[in-house]
Amino acid sequence: MYVLRERWIAAEKEEKFLLANLVQTPSYISLATALDFYEVTTQMQRNFFESMALKRTKKINVNGNIFRYTKITNRLYDGFKKEKGVFIATPEKALLDAIYLMSYGRYSLDFSAIDPKKIDGNELMRLSKEFPVKTRDMLKRHGYLSAA
Repeated sequence: MYVLRERWIAAEKEEKFLLANLVQTPSYISLATALDFYEVTTQMQRNFFESMALKRTKKINVNGNIFRYTKITNRLYDGFKKEKGVFIATPEKALLDAIYLMSYGRYSLDFSAIDPKKIDGNELMRLSKEFPVKTRDMLKRHGYLSAA
């Protein structure tokens, strides 16, 4: 895949999201990248794009921009939508993906930076039913689920 340098330099964040979807398919933007996009977190990532993927975990550096793909099982590969041509997790699924990886010691998320009012508790509960018990337990510990 090739992109002209001038085009790359002028690319907006959403255009880089689209590229992230294309570099490894299937994949969708998630984790803190999606939480930042929806303004659920106060933490902003510059030149760092996180995606969930079915094939493999890998990191690609493109001219100082890091594209990180984390493999997820088929049964958890949902909870995303196509917005402006880009596959991106819903805010609830992005949070679940982060907590899922955290429950296995593979990710870090600053909960104090998350605005819980921007998370739909009913949708979080619905999506969490497919996740392992340890993920749901971590959701409860952080006050996102009353029962799962």
